[in-house]
Amino acid sequence: MRGENKERTMKEQRNAKQPIQRTDWRTGQKFNEAELIQLSLEAIQKRNLMFMTEIPAYLPCSLSTFYGYHLARSEVLKEALSANRTRRKVELREKWYESDNAISQIALYKLIGTSDELERLNSNSRQTHEHKQLEPFTFTLDLNPNNRIAERLQNAETRQITGESAESNFIDAEADDT
Repeated sequence: MRGENKERTMKEQRNAKQPIQRTDWRTGQKFNEAELIQLSLEAIQKRNLMFMTEIPAYLPCSLSTFYGYHLARSEVLKEALSANRTRRKVELREKWYESDNAISQIALYKLIGTSDELERLNSNSRQTHEHKQLEPFTFTLDLNPNNRIAERLQNAETRQITGESAESNFIDAEADDT
C-alpha cells in the first residue's frame, strides 16, 4: 500500500510537470533530478572527474538515489565527463611534446604515428625483408653403380686426352663419392 502511494505521488508530480522529489534513505533529504544534475556537474568541474562511477562519491545522496534518477544515463553528465577526458588528453600530449623524457616522447609517438611507423617502432631492431620466391631445385640421384663406373671411365678417358694424370682421376672420383 505504501509503495502504491509513493508511485501515485510520483505520477502526480510528473503530470503536474513539477520536479520529482525523492527522499534519500541515507540522509533523509529530498532531492529532485535537476538538483542532483547540478551538484554532479559542479563535482565534475571541481574535482576533474572522468568516469560516471566517481560522481556519487561527491554527492550528498546515496547510490540508489543517484541511479534511481537514472543520472548515469544523463547526456549532460556524459558530455561533461567526455570534455574532462578530452581536456586531460590534450594536456598530457602537450606535456609529452615539451618533455625531454624519451619514454614520454615514445608514448606520444605511439599516439600520433602511422601504422607503418608504429610497426617499425615496435619491432625489436629486427628488420623485415621480403623473401624472394626461389625457383625449385631439382636433381636426380642415380643409385645404379654401373652408371657411376661408366661415368668415371668416361671422365678418365677425357683426362687422358687432355693430358691429365691418372692419379687426379682417382682423386676426383673419390671426391665425387663424398
